[in-house]
Amino acid sequence: MSAQEIIYDVIGLGFGPSSLAVAGAFVDEAGRPSAVPLSKILFIEKQEGFRWHPGMLLPGARMQISFLKDLATLRSPQSEITFVSYLHSQNRLLDFINRGSNFPTRKEYSDYLAWAARLVQGKGVTVAYGENVVGISEKDTKTIEVQSVVLSTGERVARLTKNLIISPGGEPRMPKPLESIQGQGGGRIIHSSTYLMSVEAPKFQGRSFRIAVVGSGQSAAEVLLELHSRLRSVTHGSLKPSDDSPFSNEIFNPGGTDAVFGLQSSFAREHICKEYANTNYGVVNPQTLERLYELLYEQKLNDRIYNRTGHVHSPAGHPEGGNEQPGPITVIMQHTLTHQVYQKVYDAVICATGYQRKHWSRLLALSNIGKYFDLDSATQEDVRLTVETDQEERRMAGLMTELVDHIADDEGNSGGGPSTGFSTPITPQSSVEDCFPKRQKTVHISRAYRLLPKPQDSKESFKARIYVQGVAEETHGLSDTLLSVVSVRAGEIVEDICAGLSDDGVPKIP
Repeated sequence: MSAQEIIYDVIGLGFGPSSLAVAGAFVDEAGRPSAVPLSKILFIEKQEGFRWHPGMLLPGARMQISFLKDLATLRSPQSEITFVSYLHSQNRLLDFINRGSNFPTRKEYSDYLAWAARLVQGKGVTVAYGENVVGISEKDTKTIEVQSVVLSTGERVARLTKNLIISPGGEPRMPKPLESIQGQGGGRIIHSSTYLMSVEAPKFQGRSFRIAVVGSGQSAAEVLLELHSRLRSVTHGSLKPSDDSPFSNEIFNPGGTDAVFGLQSSFAREHICKEYANTNYGVVNPQTLERLYELLYEQKLNDRIYNRTGHVHSPAGHPEGGNEQPGPITVIMQHTLTHQVYQKVYDAVICATGYQRKHWSRLLALSNIGKYFDLDSATQEDVRLTVETDQEERRMAGLMTELVDHIADDEGNSGGGPSTGFSTPITPQSSVEDCFPKRQKTVHISRAYRLLPKPQDSKESFKARIYVQGVAEETHGLSDTLLSVVSVRAGEIVEDICAGLSDDGVPKIP
């Protein structure tokens, strides 16, 4: 394992939009007295170069947020990495204005992000592409060692930092029945994140196919639209429009983050997230729904014309008979309202079922740093974030613990000995775990997205700082996993890091 002498002020894990926004904020701070030297900032990225959702850069697909919610504008409109600066540099600013829409295509936004990545690197920010982070550990209480592997050579690299920013992005979430057989599907069970790369594979060429799309959100609708250009017909299930009204969209404002974080309990924050879930989860942009409905209407029209005349105006309007073969995947489904169970056979299944964001907790729990946050390998998947002031939550958690312990004691005494609990014992087939949810480990987080170590009895507390991005929806609100707040959040993290560094570069104890 090679090691570098330098101790970085900041190492970021991942270099997607969130980390790119942080890099831009550091570039904008350069030259100020409290600024972190750009030479002491490093980001580690698994991909060989900057790429943003390449599997979903579908023709004509548009962003769901205004171009002003870019990497920097809401933090600093004068920044060099705004979307307007990008347009100006590409000599397309007037063309974009004349276009008459606040929503760029996803392809253009991807190009903007790649442009910004090149810009910050040109300013002195280092990005180690093609490296996979395999672990972190405590070097001492002031520094963290980050271990990575160079994918092209297998070389292991160790680097030291005083501040660590974990921006893991999302890992594709698959429905459990499909996840268990994904490896047996011959590449025919895929996640929408790899849609374009997968659908171009030879196995999907040359004959009629039956393809199921699982999911009810924006990605599912966009995949359906794109599939229609490849297949002869599509059908649909239930799709609901997103609430993108101005008042509802205020939940994505920085002030909305303040309001959610400032609530007195996790129960209140959970209620707010559920209340506004229809702005983001399992819903489709109304304009996309209109396009999809128009497509389906035209498909019905073509079917009627074909049935009456034997031909259609569009060659893709009606399936040809005689060349379809049974698909290799049998999907068993249950109607959620009638509870009717039925099955259908498909050639492929595309899962537009979102992402999970647990990598940060696994990384901590499997390291010797986990002890400072009361995490270990046994709890790596069952961790939740909470704010430091959740007194009501602590009280309720204490009551639940007492209740579970009481029932466990009673269960143990139910074999005929004296019982001090309920008069009717729990049946032998059940257990306390069946009756109550598991006790989750909680990690406290600051408003500036910094993970807060548990209070230590010893004088040597953990002084290095760890920040997270894109995983704090339960404490900072729905916007945390979206692009809406990346610029403001980056500014808050950079400000907190700069404030925590003293003249000799050692983080101050909060």
